[in-house]
Amino acid sequence: MDVPVPTIVARPARFAAAERERTREVAAPRDRWWSVSGVVSFIASATTAFTVSLVGEMPLGEFVLMAVTGWAMLCVVFNHALPGRLFKSRFLWALLIAQVVALVAYIASDFYRGSSPRDMARGWGRMIFLAIDLLAIAYLFSCSRKNILWFVIGQAAGALAYTALYGPLFGDMWKFGVGPPVTFAIFLLAPLAGPFLTALAAGGIGMAHFSLDYRGLGAICFVAGVLTLLQRLPVRFRWWIAPVALSVAVAGVFAVYEETQRKNRATRSDIERTAMVTAAKEAFVESPLIGHGSWFSNSDVYENFVLIRHEAAKAARVGGFAGVNQAAGGEALHSQLLVSLAEGGLFGGAFFLVFGAGLLWALCDTVLVKPWHRLAPIYLLILLLALWNLLFSPFSGAHRVYIATACGLILLLSSRGSRSSGPEFPAAVETEPEADDYKISGSDVAQLKR
Repeated sequence: MDVPVPTIVARPARFAAAERERTREVAAPRDRWWSVSGVVSFIASATTAFTVSLVGEMPLGEFVLMAVTGWAMLCVVFNHALPGRLFKSRFLWALLIAQVVALVAYIASDFYRGSSPRDMARGWGRMIFLAIDLLAIAYLFSCSRKNILWFVIGQAAGALAYTALYGPLFGDMWKFGVGPPVTFAIFLLAPLAGPFLTALAAGGIGMAHFSLDYRGLGAICFVAGVLTLLQRLPVRFRWWIAPVALSVAVAGVFAVYEETQRKNRATRSDIERTAMVTAAKEAFVESPLIGHGSWFSNSDVYENFVLIRHEAAKAARVGGFAGVNQAAGGEALHSQLLVSLAEGGLFGGAFFLVFGAGLLWALCDTVLVKPWHRLAPIYLLILLLALWNLLFSPFSGAHRVYIATACGLILLLSSRGSRSSGPEFPAAVETEPEADDYKISGSDVAQLKR
């Protein structure tokens, strides 16, 4: 990779100031746009759109991230130091510890419930692969702060490439084809014209999503536009105005939804998602500590979901749902947090509880504390998408990479170098010893003798 673990050379106290200045001059050019880690980030993100059947549907990008994690471990072994500054973050280690706790909870739940070996492998694999993805992204983002942009660009490019080769999923060209890449492009380019035009662009693409039946992303774009305007206010006013701004955003979302919904399609979607969330919630309430095992393979959670969906569809007089899936666990329920709680119990959801707290902190820090800059809108989009997925999207496949990417952004925002107010992010200088801890090296002795 392009940024090996830096080795701090000790210097006597009299050379401390000069050494710090020299280190800053050398470190600043390191965070360049083109780098090996940037190329790897792009490839890992772009290939995530393509999957192979291996312990479930596995994104090709995870093979790249596995190689990155292996490289990072080699850096630890040979350099006897952490492989990047983000590895010093307490939040990263909190996530990893929570993931270990969740994995142990899944194992205990599966043995207690007698889950099938296939579903055990899929459930445990999700937890292990997510931890690997998280380590890889922490390393890549330690190499350069700009690598998160390469992940965003790669995700858009991968979606377009998949659509061009195989066509959109379910035949929906906007929702599962060009819609998300167009949204990423707008949130990357519109800020060049300033925050007000960015807010207008966010509202415009949000309206387009609603009109084309992509209501979730449309709502996220509306909220991001309102929060962008909120960021332009003085910090002392933001905390007071934020509740009003969010209320206006939510009211606008509902108003646009009522005007643009396609009744049968929207009602079916609402029923499906609500039934999934309700079934997962009831499963957790029924067994809050031990859970129902990976993919609910030896429980009635899926049958309960189908029953809830059937009753709601009958009451609303809509149809069009697929029949009962005969292969248990063949369909992923839509809620990362609730599904992990239902499968592994309270401890099984440990990672997503910590992740959710991190998302809320990052959103508050970005909107209410930090000044606006040209990358703030894309940061908001990533965080809001991650929050939506946490509550209403499945925990499988490509979502693991997206979860790890959001975690990497939280690590960047919480790191020392995140105080920059603009899009140019100099590489953070590694922590230096205090002057009293400096020792004189052989070259310094020779210089003193002169």
